[in-house]
Amino acid sequence: MKNIKFYNLSILNKKYEKYFISSFKKINNNGRYIIGSYVKKFEKKLSNFCNSRYAVGVGNCVDAIKLSFMTLKIVGNLKDGDEVLVPANTYVASIIGILSANLVPKIVDINSSTFNINVSQIEESITKKTKAILVVELYGHPSEVDVINKIAKKYKLQVVLDAAQSLGASYKKKNVGSYFDLTCFSFFPGKNLGAFGDAGAIVTKSKKNYEILNSLRNYGEKPFSDLKDRKYINNYIGVNSRLDEIQASVLLRKLKNFKRDQANREKIANFYNKNIINKLLIKPVQLKHTNHAWHLYVVKCKYRNKLKKYLKKNGIETMIHYPRPFYKQPAFSQFIFDKTPTTDKIYNEILSIPLHPNLKKKEIQYIVKIINEFK
Repeated sequence: MKNIKFYNLSILNKKYEKYFISSFKKINNNGRYIIGSYVKKFEKKLSNFCNSRYAVGVGNCVDAIKLSFMTLKIVGNLKDGDEVLVPANTYVASIIGILSANLVPKIVDINSSTFNINVSQIEESITKKTKAILVVELYGHPSEVDVINKIAKKYKLQVVLDAAQSLGASYKKKNVGSYFDLTCFSFFPGKNLGAFGDAGAIVTKSKKNYEILNSLRNYGEKPFSDLKDRKYINNYIGVNSRLDEIQASVLLRKLKNFKRDQANREKIANFYNKNIINKLLIKPVQLKHTNHAWHLYVVKCKYRNKLKKYLKKNGIETMIHYPRPFYKQPAFSQFIFDKTPTTDKIYNEILSIPLHPNLKKKEIQYIVKIINEFK
């Protein structure tokens, strides 16, 4: 069999080429390239999809996290130097989002099955400085929402969700974006809902949060609908992180197919779950009352490096998300983080195998066959 790529974005996006060209012409004719009609339409559709009230399109998910924490500081819930709990198993972007808001990350070890924050360790990690939790749903499994909300209420902690990889997930039939006050999304091209470049969004049920976020993304300027109404009044010290019309138009079109694509992802994941029987691998779980987004299908194997080479030899491309935890990166050497043995362990064992809507049935069957023959 020919090589099976982890994903091929050019093939995934091929069907959108004509639409992309058509929408670009409309945008060019209109002459509004940033925060125009496509952005507004996408924000409305996204908030509806998430069962939330408001959505604010921004440049990327790092900015979404930063702006969320900036908003919480403006409303008086946080201040510079406050501590934010965050799972040790996360991408560096989550930490940059915290630090760029002048807050301090404090890591908590993870649940080895879901790869999410270990809720049983949250309370023991709380100090007098702890004022917030950045929940991260890495790989697509939703968090243990009820437990987190209960702890947050008990200790008066703010909760922000990094849902960069979990759009499409749900907890007790509540869509991601509806079960915490501020939820941040990434639309990086490789995501389940991917743009043709960088893009992100924040959804919230709070009108006050929405108004502040809407201002912060555009230098802190008072929002305006029509350019003729622009007053150049800056109420906050904001940033330049605005979703452009081209990315919004692509996302708006792709959102129409999102449920179908998600159903395909789930179908493939279920096939893997049922048919991968090699006992050298531990398959991902899906806890009761949850619906996995299946952004990634991550297996664990004590012989991960051997497995990766074996799959490559047999024409199956895989990836490691991620090769080194952020707290072992040179950029963060000045910080002293708590020990996280579970996270340390899984970083030597995790491997992501192909999972995307364009996988053919024979390719999926071949992947399973080759994995089951690994020894």
